[in-house]
Amino acid sequence: MTHFNETLRIALHCMRVGRLRTVLTMLGIVLSISLVIAMYGLNTGVKHVYGEALDSLVSPITVASSTAVKPGGNGPRTLTDDDVAALSQQRDPLVIRDVIPMLSGQAGIRRGAIVRKGGVLGTSTNYLPFNNGSVEAGSMFTEQQYRDSARVTLLGSSLANELFAGNPGGAVGSSIFIGRQEFTVIGVLAPVGRADFAAMMPMTTARSVLYGSRRAINGIGILATDMGVVPAAVKQIREIMDRRHYIDEAGHRDFSVSVTQNNITTASALLAVLDWFTLGLTAIALLIGALGLANIMLITVTDRTPEIGIRKAIGARRGAILRQFLIEATLIAGIGGLIGAALGVGLTVTGQYLLPRYAPMWGMPVISIPAIGVAFGISLLIGLLAGCYPAIRAARLCPMDALRH
Repeated sequence: MTHFNETLRIALHCMRVGRLRTVLTMLGIVLSISLVIAMYGLNTGVKHVYGEALDSLVSPITVASSTAVKPGGNGPRTLTDDDVAALSQQRDPLVIRDVIPMLSGQAGIRRGAIVRKGGVLGTSTNYLPFNNGSVEAGSMFTEQQYRDSARVTLLGSSLANELFAGNPGGAVGSSIFIGRQEFTVIGVLAPVGRADFAAMMPMTTARSVLYGSRRAINGIGILATDMGVVPAAVKQIREIMDRRHYIDEAGHRDFSVSVTQNNITTASALLAVLDWFTLGLTAIALLIGALGLANIMLITVTDRTPEIGIRKAIGARRGAILRQFLIEATLIAGIGGLIGAALGVGLTVTGQYLLPRYAPMWGMPVISIPAIGVAFGISLLIGLLAGCYPAIRAARLCPMDALRH
């Protein structure tokens, strides 16, 4: 312990003597570690923003009636409320978030003298996340309105625009006729594409006034909890539906489970590229810091060769010389790591304040205590590794050669 303390004292003294060199060496470590922490925080924020957006695009799954692809299978079998109930009750909530029944058809939609033919969808209150939609004006129908079979409807943006002469905002609270039944418009949907020329209402209402009280439905919408569990959700849906429909092999299925696989592949690839990009920048920064420290330590060994010769001449062992330079390199890297961690946290906090205001597409950077701990640990490891060769070289110097340097 006494030898270690003496070695530490000498290393600290040498660092003070070579103050400018120490500062320059430390600067590379500071920048490397601060970049690691800042990039991790930024990457986490970006993944959070775009991960949620991509989840909404690829987590919806559709179950529909279909014909068996192999001989001996079932013909198309109508989906029913019992299928919805089975999926809702037997699902794993960690994999499947929601099960949405869908009953659709065509009807004449009239306001005054304006008549348009459009789609009419009866569904549940949790349909909008499945369709990646939102309400532009008014509100979605409630669970109470669903249970009461209330005659309320939401109009697609294009349909509302045509029925209300270019003023879709004035639709809310107005009355229209769907078929021969009068409905109150409670909302206008934001544009989403082909569904913009349709009306939506509680499925209980659609059955009671438009399609009859049959238990059949056109399709079932499934929302996976996130993009990563979509394959597991598809597997779980097939298992539940196979039991319900007495399916013994995949080719005999009388239903189909579809999800846009290209979207999943593209989304996964984008997030993977972001991870690799961050990892690449981090590795380059750390490599630069390590090379800079190793280079400076080699220069230090060369400049202090006479000093090393004197120490060895008066009895210093190789181990003491080795420890001195390793401790010096580790101290430089450790102090630089602490400063870099503080700078990285400062940059992340600054990003938390500025990015949501001026560049919201980058999300909110995240401060991670584990990431800070790992970054500081990496700084110590850099010091230890970068100091190994210079320390070994210093320890192997012949005292006579060193004194003649």
